Amino acid sequence: MAKIDDKALVSLLHDGFSEGFDSLYWKYHQLIYMNVYKFVKNREESQDILQDVFATLWESRQSIRQEQSVSGWLFVISFNKSVNHVKRKIRHSAAEDKVVSFYHAHRDESDDVHDEHYQILHAAIRELSPQKQKVFTLCKLEGKSYEEAAQLLNISRHTVKEYLSLAMYAVRDAFKSPAQNNITRISFSN
Repeated sequence: MAKIDDKALVSLLHDGFSEGFDSLYWKYHQLIYMNVYKFVKNREESQDILQDVFATLWESRQSIRQEQSVSGWLFVISFNKSVNHVKRKIRHSAAEDKVVSFYHAHRDESDDVHDEHYQILHAAIRELSPQKQKVFTLCKLEGKSYEEAAQLLNISRHTVKEYLSLAMYAVRDAFKSPAQNNITRISFSN
């Protein structure tokens, strides 16, 4: 019986009716969320992935076949998005650790103006927008949590997270820049 219901809902979804989408969301969102949460172990990140799964459902509605198990499709998509999220988080965390440890190791070397890595790091930070500089400084250099930085800057935790992610990519890219030809590079890849 549930398969017939899902087929009808997929048919509505395929035809672009939001009722099909809404019904599938309410039918499966808790199960998908629990599945994602078991893997990601973070409430907000799990909610973000859940929203992304259902956004993908809506965007892919034309390619989903009625005879296909929509629940199976949702679980596969949620699993893949969870795995990709965890991999990205691990890579990002490793890059952050390298940048922060490098910064702390070299920040007291004020007499050594020839330390090119230190200069690249500072140049990369200066290239960030003022708000991203503040987020980077608070979270990575001063060790503040996302919540603390959000309160201090009067922005949302999600915005802090987004700014920090963008700042870390910019800093990492500064070390990969081909313009820095004769400089030993810091490797940010696994």
